Amino acid sequence: MSIRRQHANNGMAAGGRPIRIPRSIDSVRAHLKRHLVEEGKRMQDLADAWGCSKHNVYDLFYRDRPISPTHIELAAKLLGLDEFDTNELRLLGAREAGWQIDPKFLLETHA
Repeated sequence: MSIRRQHANNGMAAGGRPIRIPRSIDSVRAHLKRHLVEEGKRMQDLADAWGCSKHNVYDLFYRDRPISPTHIELAAKLLGLDEFDTNELRLLGAREAGWQIDPKFLLETHA
């Protein structure tokens, strides 16, 4: 008589269907990871810029709370992001932190 073992995290939902994550869900972490890959860097490389250990970088990435504006600025500086990408990260970070930002005020220009 054999004992069947369930493998840990087989990627299947309770009903046996694969778990789907919508692509429309973007976060600061997802954008930072994308920029790190584009620049040929790893998450560990943020440790020197953020002034912490490599383990703490992983803790910050996999924690539920939003990434602080200081961490976003230092990551943008390390990656050499332009102002457009940096502002996109700032805006996403502010929204994740719970700020109610109205996009119509962002597009106003004062001549």
